[in-house]
Amino acid sequence: MSQPALNRNGVRYHLPDFGPPGRWLKLVFPDPAGGSDLPALGYHECEADDLCRRAIDIRVDGRVRLAFPGGPDGDRLPKRPLHVPPEREGGDTLYGAISRQEFEALWRAFSRT
Repeated sequence: MSQPALNRNGVRYHLPDFGPPGRWLKLVFPDPAGGSDLPALGYHECEADDLCRRAIDIRVDGRVRLAFPGGPDGDRLPKRPLHVPPEREGGDTLYGAISRQEFEALWRAFSRT
């Protein structure tokens, strides 16, 4: 079952029912400026089934977007489980687990305005 919500523009969207946080991930995109809309860095808090509960996207130009349920960018959370391996290096992306403390420190730092 999903939860209906409205984004900051008044558009209706649905968020999944989240479980408690299970792991925290860092994704590094080495060349996001190549015409894609991907961030340079992505940090994700996931529940046990890898549904994203909160996300921090950092763009090449320094812009930061926080996505979370009920937040202005909550509709931009990934709608499907991330299915990111625990650790992988190579290709175009580096995936890796981070600690809860590291994610929380980043969230607090970027939440301040």
